[in-house]
Amino acid sequence: MSGLSDRDIAETVQRYTDRYETFGYSPMTLGWNKGRQHIRFEALTSLFPLKGKRILDIGCGFGDLNTLLVDTCGDDYQYLGIDLVPSLVAEAKVRWQRPNVEFLVGDFLKTDFKVPFDIAIASGIFNHRLSAGDNYEVIHATIARTFSLVKDGLAFDFLSDQVDFTHAHTFHSAPSRLLQMAYGFSRKVVLRNDYLPFEFAIFVSHAEVDKETSTYLRSQP
Repeated sequence: MSGLSDRDIAETVQRYTDRYETFGYSPMTLGWNKGRQHIRFEALTSLFPLKGKRILDIGCGFGDLNTLLVDTCGDDYQYLGIDLVPSLVAEAKVRWQRPNVEFLVGDFLKTDFKVPFDIAIASGIFNHRLSAGDNYEVIHATIARTFSLVKDGLAFDFLSDQVDFTHAHTFHSAPSRLLQMAYGFSRKVVLRNDYLPFEFAIFVSHAEVDKETSTYLRSQP
């Protein structure tokens, strides 16, 4: 399993810590400055039932996914958010003091989770070009670990390489490559590139196949 290098972890923590000290609780701390995070969350949660589910939020930032979850489910969900950056998690704990919501500081790929999850979501964690690692190897390792932890499936978003501009510090994934990667884990895969023009989401679901009818045994992802 190829995870983040010590250098990339340190750079990630420093980058977000510096932004938090400058901007505080703001989308700009997370690298978003155009008010579109709700669109991402709506897309990432669009294919899975959420009520009564245990949800893992990888790279949770301020835990703002809970805004959508509360609107959708009330308190009928269990949530664990994990992030590398202590200051972001500290802010999240202040903002989301609910019995069904927990936060953890740590490296997802090295954390021993005590309970299984139904759904895992990650927004924005693959968008920075690594200094000392291979982005695609980290993406593959993250999908593999996540898929082993969830009962229903996962939803991750990415910057697309189908653009006419890039920045030196950003990493733009090839949708075709991510789709092929996802098929290594399940037949039940969805790629959405319809919610924002320069981003896409991959959904990978656990699904049993009825060999007699060649259909999935579960109607929901």
